[in-house]
Amino acid sequence: MKKLFLSIAIALTVFSTAFAKNPDVVNSRVAAAFVKDFHNASDLRWSSTRNYIVAIFEMDNETQFAYYDYQGNLTAVVHHILTSSLPEDLNKEIKNNYGKYWVSELFQITDEQGVHYYIQLKNADETIVLTTQGTGSWHAY
Repeated sequence: MKKLFLSIAIALTVFSTAFAKNPDVVNSRVAAAFVKDFHNASDLRWSSTRNYIVAIFEMDNETQFAYYDYQGNLTAVVHHILTSSLPEDLNKEIKNNYGKYWVSELFQITDEQGVHYYIQLKNADETIVLTTQGTGSWHAY
């Protein structure tokens, strides 16, 4: 259930263009954990949801999203990627099965279950969201 909730929260956050209201104060546990986990980060901004504090920052020339619970535990790191950064088998599956679609969003999530991907594909008639969470291939989200 926690995994499902986190996946939904992350997908909604990344696919939307607006974040929730910035927290007035980021608690010291979250701030200390962030500095320890991402000491080379820059352009840090904070956002929050009911269950998570989200650090939005730049590192290695990419915008990343680190999700912390209110106890300061890192639960997931999310960042957008290019299709060329996908594992070869996943990229091939997209090309073979969804060639008439274009990629509108693609991001990688790293959490306690490992690395998985979400992709949003569009054509003139529909939008499809796929994930690799729990498997080594794409399936409908």
